[in-house]
Amino acid sequence: MHSSGLRGTDFDLAFQGRSVAHAEFFRDWRSTDRVGLLTPDPTEGLGAATLVLACVTAFYDRYRERKEEFFAYPDYFTFQRAKPTANYGMFDIWPPRKNVLVPADPQATLEAITERGITLLLVPDGPPGEPELAPVELESGRRTLRRCFAYAATGQAAAPDLIVTCRALCLREYGTAVLDTVPPSELGAELRTRWYSEFSAGSLTQSFRSLELGDALRRL
Repeated sequence: MHSSGLRGTDFDLAFQGRSVAHAEFFRDWRSTDRVGLLTPDPTEGLGAATLVLACVTAFYDRYRERKEEFFAYPDYFTFQRAKPTANYGMFDIWPPRKNVLVPADPQATLEAITERGITLLLVPDGPPGEPELAPVELESGRRTLRRCFAYAATGQAAAPDLIVTCRALCLREYGTAVLDTVPPSELGAELRTRWYSEFSAGSLTQSFRSLELGDALRRL
């Protein structure tokens, strides 16, 4: 729970063209909300780092409002499709079992998402497909998934309506810790160098696009 040191003031958010405070954007956030990050490539999910950390901060804000001591981690998960899986523990996706290996199959991926009661889903940007999904899983998704966003591996989604900037020196430590859990042979030198540079700046801005549930599921 090292990320509990972050505060809403560490973030700048703009939603639908309007600057919005962290507390306002997450005013309806609950400590029971669950984030699911689909990252087919183990490190692709770093393109959503700022929004994940903003959600982590909202989780701890709910605990801080109780004005009591706590020891807690959010029930957030990554869904990865390649071995070895990256460990996103520095983003408080912990313990490691919350980095879930799923097959490259939309139905199995949706099952993993609904079984964990995900309420906010982040999916890689890209052209939508037409996956065949079982009606019972679709209905489970409709019950639990309240918001969905597309993100890009580069950190810059197409046609974004949400921009999140995180200003925190811990970004370097958090981001590089994820990279270090992937063997160099599995992560190209160019990609590793780019991410190290991104996270070393002390401030990171990434963009996202809101998706209707159907659009999100077509990107599984």
